[in-house]
Amino acid sequence: MKKWTYFIFLTYLILGIYVLGVTIKTPFISLTLDTTNGQPVIIDSYYPHWAAQKNIEKGDIVVAIDGQPAMENRFVQLYAIIRSANTLTIQKSDGTIESIAVKHSDMPEELYLQILFPIFYFLLAFSVALYVWRRNQDNISTFLLVLFLLTCSMGYISTGASARGNLIGMITIGISIVLCLVLFIHFLQHFFRYLQIRWTYPHSKWLYVLPFIIPGCSLIESYVPALREIMPILNLSLFAVLVLYAIYILLTSYLRTKLAKIRLIAIAFIVPFLPFLLFFVTPEILGHRPLLHAEIAALFLLFIPFSFLFIQVNERLFDIEYQLSRLRYYSTLAFFSALLSTAGIALLFLGQLSIVHVTSIFLLIFMVIIASFYIKERIDFKYRKIIFSSTGNYVHNLYAAVQRMGKAKNQQELLDRFKYEITEKLGTTAFHICTITEETPSPKFGSNYTQLLLHDAGDEKILLEIRHALQKEELLWLELLALYVSMFINNLQQIEDLVREIQHMKNTSDTPLPWLDKLLWNIIEKEKSILAQELHDTILQEQLHLARELDVLASSPTIQKETVLAIREQLLNATKDLREYCENLSPPLLDTFGLQMALKKLIQKVKIRADFLLDAQIDRVHFQDVTLHLVVYRLVQELFNNAIKHAEATEVSLKLQAMPRGFILQYDDNGIGCDIDDLIQSSASMGINGIRERVRAFNGDITIQSSHKEGMHIFIQIQEDGDSYDEHTYYR
Repeated sequence: MKKWTYFIFLTYLILGIYVLGVTIKTPFISLTLDTTNGQPVIIDSYYPHWAAQKNIEKGDIVVAIDGQPAMENRFVQLYAIIRSANTLTIQKSDGTIESIAVKHSDMPEELYLQILFPIFYFLLAFSVALYVWRRNQDNISTFLLVLFLLTCSMGYISTGASARGNLIGMITIGISIVLCLVLFIHFLQHFFRYLQIRWTYPHSKWLYVLPFIIPGCSLIESYVPALREIMPILNLSLFAVLVLYAIYILLTSYLRTKLAKIRLIAIAFIVPFLPFLLFFVTPEILGHRPLLHAEIAALFLLFIPFSFLFIQVNERLFDIEYQLSRLRYYSTLAFFSALLSTAGIALLFLGQLSIVHVTSIFLLIFMVIIASFYIKERIDFKYRKIIFSSTGNYVHNLYAAVQRMGKAKNQQELLDRFKYEITEKLGTTAFHICTITEETPSPKFGSNYTQLLLHDAGDEKILLEIRHALQKEELLWLELLALYVSMFINNLQQIEDLVREIQHMKNTSDTPLPWLDKLLWNIIEKEKSILAQELHDTILQEQLHLARELDVLASSPTIQKETVLAIREQLLNATKDLREYCENLSPPLLDTFGLQMALKKLIQKVKIRADFLLDAQIDRVHFQDVTLHLVVYRLVQELFNNAIKHAEATEVSLKLQAMPRGFILQYDDNGIGCDIDDLIQSSASMGINGIRERVRAFNGDITIQSSHKEGMHIFIQIQEDGDSYDEHTYYR
């Protein structure tokens, strides 16, 4: 599928550049002629404003097109129409001959609708399709969605080449407008299978016959000229039927399931296609004058990439509520801004702009404003945190202040640290923290004072009063810091209450705490379950196999020595595996010879068992808390297990470095790596989570860096005094 996708993208680029090149090469003019008297007499113009500007009038005779006699032009002979030209030679009614140079810039409608917008759509569709495909390259729904986007774009950008009579352009647009709908219906079938919704409609594979009707009819057309009038109607009729069929599938499915995902897809499909169907296709099929020209009606198709840009094809396939709400918000702001700007431009050039000009200007301004909002959002996200005041970086200071206050061991120490942060950051001591109770009257603050509620316990409130005005950034910094203080106070009070409860129960009763019993019981049962699974999958299966071998041996009339020796060898291997399990559960060398010897023994076993080259550097470490020796051993053990089972690495390095009252453990491999978002749901997450839990239990820091094909890098730091902050896990 990956190779096919590359081929499709390449074909899209080559074919798109070709049809756009045809469009750019020759301007589209569409002059209707009367050739009944043997002369091409002009009777109508597709762009009357341009014709009037160039003094082209009804009744003028076209002498030559691009230097060639007009009657030798193929489209003049077959259809009595001049589709495109760079130069025209015209004979006026008074017999004078005029040579007219045709330029795209003289026809803004043609320039915008057949060149600029198609080029924009060509690049946009390619970018969106590439983005969607990169989100999930191995998903058939993604592949079909990419094909749908590219085919819609190809149908739109080939309109210019088709209008100029280019054969490749005509075949491309004929196939594309039918194929894109077939691909969309096929996509719906796979999406319904993903949602586990029964597909009650005919299989979509039969619809792939329809696009081949167009080139087939084109071949027959050369032998049966009567089909020239039927072909466009047939093509548009197939398009209309497929659009209505897709809408029918979406609406009936939504009414049956009431799923929001189907509703979103229905909106994303109906908004672009329905106006084109109602305002152009239906009148053409019925033989009436279209309500909108094809180029204008097709502008609605520009919404297709925007609609499906937020269809994230990943494990959940569709998770776009946030993006859609953001798009609605930005679109609302952009709509009114673009409307006002367009109205101002229209008034400035009153009477000089056609409806096409006004519509084009509105759409251009609308899309530029939306793009500006998204760019601003990304810039704000990236650079907002480096906005400085005279006292430094607000965001960085906030992080540092929260970490410093997190070390407080009681409420009074927390408030003291909070006062220190305010003094250092705001450079003032004109503030006061007061506690208000039911007995204490609430103080009266001045109108210029800033008050913040730090804690509300119902009968007791803690307030902060600042006695001067603050800047917006300072007030935001203070409000966020006060929010953290409120949470810290709540946590400290809960901890203090819990400690008092434990102390009270310890003094009044020998009965252990129920919640503590439950926690320990769950931990023990979890470890039992893991051990039971390991023994079941290894030792027990081996024992059952040996039992069957002995049954066969007992029923045999002769006992072969080789068979008995083989069974003995298997029993010894099972015993060896069981001994390894026992050593893993309680490493004997750890208590007898210390951590360094136990780690060296473990490394020797890994080098024998593993397929990768292991480079291990182990410093001698010693801790007052003996449990840390076991923690280090378990961390190294889990890292090696993860490397053996999941990393698929050829090189692994491990470095244990001693530091004052703690240690640093650094692990690196050159394996397959993984996406951090996928790590939590993978089988490797049990080992990683075990490592994280152990680090968290000792208030350590752990950093995990990984991406596909770039290995995994883990950095762990634990200090024995426990004075570091709560565990921080960083994923990159």
